[in-house]
Amino acid sequence: MVNKADIRVVRTACPAHCGIDACGILAHVHEDRVLKLEPADFPDPKYRRICLRGLSSLDITYHPNRLKYPMKRVGQRGEGKFERISWDEALDTVATRFRKIASEYGESSIGWVLGGPGSGTTKFGAYLRLASLTRGTRVSTWGYGDAGLPCGTRVVFGTHFPYELLAGWSDPKLIIVWGSNPGESVPLNQMRRIMDAKERGARLVVIDPRFTVTASKADEYLGIRPGTDAALALGMMHVVLERGLQDEAFLRLHTVAPYLVRTDTGAFVRGKDMGQGERSDYVVWDEEAQSAKPTGALETTAALTGRYRVNGLEVKPSFQLLQELAEAYPPETASEITGIPAPLIIRLAEEMVRARPVSIVTHMGLSRTYHGDLSIRAVAALSSITGNISLSSRSGHRPIVLNWKPFLHADPSGPTSKRLGVLQMYDAVTSGKPFPIKAVWMAFINFLNQCANSNRIRDEIFPNLEFIAVTDLFMTPTARYADILMPACSFLEFSDLIMGPHPYLQLQHKVIEPLYESRSDVDIASGLARKMGLESYFDLGEEGFINLLLDSGHPSVEGIDVERLKQGPVQTHASQIPDRDDEIRFSTPSGKIELYAEGLHVFGQALSVYLEPLEGPWSNEKYPLTFIQGHSRFRTHSMFANVPRMLELNPEPVVEMNPLDARARNIHNDEWVTVYNDRGRATLKVRLTEGIRPGVVNICEGWWVDQFKEGDFNALTHDAVNPVQEKVFEPNMAMNDVAVEVSKA
Repeated sequence: MVNKADIRVVRTACPAHCGIDACGILAHVHEDRVLKLEPADFPDPKYRRICLRGLSSLDITYHPNRLKYPMKRVGQRGEGKFERISWDEALDTVATRFRKIASEYGESSIGWVLGGPGSGTTKFGAYLRLASLTRGTRVSTWGYGDAGLPCGTRVVFGTHFPYELLAGWSDPKLIIVWGSNPGESVPLNQMRRIMDAKERGARLVVIDPRFTVTASKADEYLGIRPGTDAALALGMMHVVLERGLQDEAFLRLHTVAPYLVRTDTGAFVRGKDMGQGERSDYVVWDEEAQSAKPTGALETTAALTGRYRVNGLEVKPSFQLLQELAEAYPPETASEITGIPAPLIIRLAEEMVRARPVSIVTHMGLSRTYHGDLSIRAVAALSSITGNISLSSRSGHRPIVLNWKPFLHADPSGPTSKRLGVLQMYDAVTSGKPFPIKAVWMAFINFLNQCANSNRIRDEIFPNLEFIAVTDLFMTPTARYADILMPACSFLEFSDLIMGPHPYLQLQHKVIEPLYESRSDVDIASGLARKMGLESYFDLGEEGFINLLLDSGHPSVEGIDVERLKQGPVQTHASQIPDRDDEIRFSTPSGKIELYAEGLHVFGQALSVYLEPLEGPWSNEKYPLTFIQGHSRFRTHSMFANVPRMLELNPEPVVEMNPLDARARNIHNDEWVTVYNDRGRATLKVRLTEGIRPGVVNICEGWWVDQFKEGDFNALTHDAVNPVQEKVFEPNMAMNDVAVEVSKA
């Protein structure tokens, strides 16, 4: 029996992909073995929490199947045959192969493929530092389903993640959770805020193709056809505009709504178009003077609608163009597209005006379609015309500024790495465009399991790579294809800087020494740097790197270092200080909310138009069902998929199917079925539920390939590249825009 006096308690933090709401953890340790984990205190008690995955982290640290030592491949790629080697041989091999390939194909031919960093910083940053010093290519994995959201928000707001722009939490009267499931798949704190607002009287509406855990807490649930969210937003805009319920003061002051657009070119009218030289001012139509004037104070009297002539040019306010677009989507038309009854569309639109402030909560699920960026833009436009944009959060949200540029680029006189989106890497490997990728380093990513069109990865991408190095905790489906495989630490075995929950910083304090021969990512990157003659850039260690990141000189982190963080979470000097409304400026070219994006006119997407899903079942008789991938409370992507405690609760993959669709195919509950299309197939059991709308099937993502009877869920998906997203940021994997059929296995 363990004596309590012999137990030491270490405060650390969980970095398991929960973004900025990372939980603090108390680890109870006896003789260098962690006995249990529990939530840690915060100065603000609302952040004291932990989820099922966090509590199960010990099962990862002490899993019997953890990789224990470095290995090299001795069989065919994918065969899973390896033999033990030393760390010295492993890193020597990687350095030698990287140098040889770089000399033959160029330094950018080495791709650094890193998964989402979760809340950690140095484990991610150490590899990017090495990529920069070696002039390699950073392969961004935003495009793994997540890039649609920043593509959309960058166009409208000029920023990457303005969740607060769509959600003002001061005292919402109506909360719309749109294409998200915070009850299971995003930080716990968001769902708690939703439930707290409900207790204060807010109404909760959930829009989703699945009746999720979050939907079960809603006052109203709208089951939408996947990929039709922009049509729903336009239908609601139609109602608002037809009834004249738009917030015109907000539109004039904070958006490009009054800015005049040339109908011939789709470009904004500028001063030079009025014969005023090269002036680049935007132009509005002054209703009092009945003439075109440069923007400024005139925006309070600027026309929002109408058709005018300026120096012989036909022009319209951009809001007029948006109104014309919305006129094509009366509730009946929107209902036909979305599957949501017209009366519900009308009622929700009217409620958005009456119930202000309204919080719209969205996340990655809304954007994981081929046109996901347009869905985000349409929802943002709807929020804007009803005045439901949280400007105080946007203007006063002071960021935590770390010392990223010197940290990542290390040598200011030297070059930095190139960047490719993950879908762009596919072509770089198989066709050498825009430049060849011939070797990859993969860390904290189960690439084959989690990325689109897994058959292409297996049959084309991996065979065209001359060298694959992987660090991981387990022999994942991806690790089986490695040439050199290296064991990484669990988060309890190394230190890192954790950003969050905002405005806090936490120390992910090393609790125990690394087990077996595993190493932290900082140690692995440092070891490889030594082999490549770059040891002077990696001599600080984990805690030294944390202090380097904190040494930005920015007021938000003034006085914070590792020693202070060891005492507990530190509230940074980032704050919420509202600016005056007339001082608010967005990071867009106009400085306003861009409901109209002139740079996308050439694509026909200057406005948030509705475009049918790439694989909509109405255009695909052969495959009439839409396949989507929900997230599971039992996994973080593919993490925890091999943890026995989780498998007791959620033992195997299933495909969720509506009983109406099953009856038409003579399929019964719990039978073996095959989900298939021309690309691939997945054989698994079926679960019949009315919690998913007819015409849709769901397989929760994250199950490992070998957990299916045949195939896997991403064998069904495609890797089509959206050129608009490529122009704005990077293309998005359309995980929820896939047509399939289901039959008995």
